[in-house]
Amino acid sequence: MMDEKWDKYFFGELTEEEKRELFQKLEKDETMKREFAEMQNIVGLSGLLPREDDSLKGERNLEALMSRQEKKLKRKRVFQIIRYAASAAAMIALTWMLAWYMFVGSETPSFTEITVPKGQRVHLILPDGSEAWLSSLSTLKWPSVFSSDARTVELNGEGFFTVTKDASRPFTVQTKKYDVRVLGTEFNVYAYSSSEKFETDLLSGKVRVSSNDDPEEIVNLLPNEKVSLVDGKLIKSSSSFGGKQYREQGIYDFEELTLGEVLERLEQWYDISFTVDDPSLMSKIISGKFRQSDQIETILKAISRADLFKYKIVSQREITIY
Repeated sequence: MMDEKWDKYFFGELTEEEKRELFQKLEKDETMKREFAEMQNIVGLSGLLPREDDSLKGERNLEALMSRQEKKLKRKRVFQIIRYAASAAAMIALTWMLAWYMFVGSETPSFTEITVPKGQRVHLILPDGSEAWLSSLSTLKWPSVFSSDARTVELNGEGFFTVTKDASRPFTVQTKKYDVRVLGTEFNVYAYSSSEKFETDLLSGKVRVSSNDDPEEIVNLLPNEKVSLVDGKLIKSSSSFGGKQYREQGIYDFEELTLGEVLERLEQWYDISFTVDDPSLMSKIISGKFRQSDQIETILKAISRADLFKYKIVSQREITIY
């Protein structure tokens, strides 16, 4: 009976009530908690096969999982657990960049950590049924089982979250400088540790953003509001975040942003560096739309059509804007 519940959970077939019942049992049973942690990691890792020279290892891991579950887990369904808003080839690439996992004894929590390859996005289902869409070069770390009074994940990069409502367990996204706390909502967080930029857009529900350094610096958001870090302070403003397209298709749709803002996002997503010959170009206002999975040259061609600037690709990681 429990094997069947595991199957349904990993395939996203449990109702919200069934999920709550399952996790209530997990919180009381250390053996079940350990088994769940092991299964979660195996599914995440062995569901995506690597290069040909490593395929035997992937097959063995998959066979072990199928044996444990009386061969109910079909390989084609495992691919549904972690999926890209891009190609199957991109899915394969993720496995060998992604996971750091550790489990030591029944008293120690286990964690999964995923890093998304550049130019790609990944969709995850978290232990409580909440969903996360991670942008290029973003890292998310979360426990295999959330605690009884809180749901906390750690983000370095950008993620769009749809959080399952649970009033007794707030959901918190921890970043390098700020925490974003919610109960049940849809929101986007931009917080790469290598950048000074921090931004949170709220689509539905309520969000509280607080500083890790200054407990009194708190900003509460309502739908269609955002908070940004400006000159070291959190500033609230209206938001026009195109959430549905961004979440489902990885389409970044922006209106009246400075070229400097757009180039900064591209630097983070593609791990490249821009050299701008004319500093006045950075304040030019542009609008546009592109997919995160597009090649960088395709994106530059699209947003330079208004003849506001030209570009030259110096190397794979260096581009000059003039």
